[in-house]
Amino acid sequence: MPSNSSWSREIRAVFMKEWHAETRGLSGFTTTGLICLVSVITANAITWTTSLNPMIAAGIYWMILVFAASVSLARTFLGEEENHTADFWRLCARPEAVYWGKALFNIIQMIVATLLMSVAFVIILKVRIENPGVFATTALGGAIAIASTVTLSGAIAAPANNRYPLAAAISVPVLLFLINLGVSGTATAFGEPLENGEKAGIVMIAYAIATCTVGPVVYSKIWKG
Repeated sequence: MPSNSSWSREIRAVFMKEWHAETRGLSGFTTTGLICLVSVITANAITWTTSLNPMIAAGIYWMILVFAASVSLARTFLGEEENHTADFWRLCARPEAVYWGKALFNIIQMIVATLLMSVAFVIILKVRIENPGVFATTALGGAIAIASTVTLSGAIAAPANNRYPLAAAISVPVLLFLINLGVSGTATAFGEPLENGEKAGIVMIAYAIATCTVGPVVYSKIWKG
């Protein structure tokens, strides 16, 4: 059985490869950040003369996050196939380690993007947070859940010829479910009294844990296939 140090080295190698690729090309963090910032500014321009109620504000918030994630996160697996570098990992790392390294990078990227976007959203759109605890839990749980969903979708679709449309088709139904949860929790945090809204973040965290547990198993089957 491989030692823990062996697993950690492989996961770290995959993570650092993604990090170095990001620092050279600035394709992930920069793309996600710009999409979030431009979307928030656009939303502010559209709603300049109106007062956002909690439900509409929460809907805009989650649509921006999901769109930004869908554009940038799936590339961690899809790009490997396009650049013909996937075989390299098959030679020097286990599929579970490859999955975890890329998933960890995507999760960190999404958490950072969510944090920055939340600050910009509250300041630019002048949204008042009535329950900071619910807002933080929902935002964190949603960021991890979205990142894990898009990562798994990209991993499943990577071997296919039409990988980008397939990744979108796989992720959309789950992302719609996450948007619904996110809107419920965030609207509650913004002052809209919704049933079970305070539990939305916890449900999203539980879903993210389940996805991160199943993801490496699914990817290993695809890898061997």
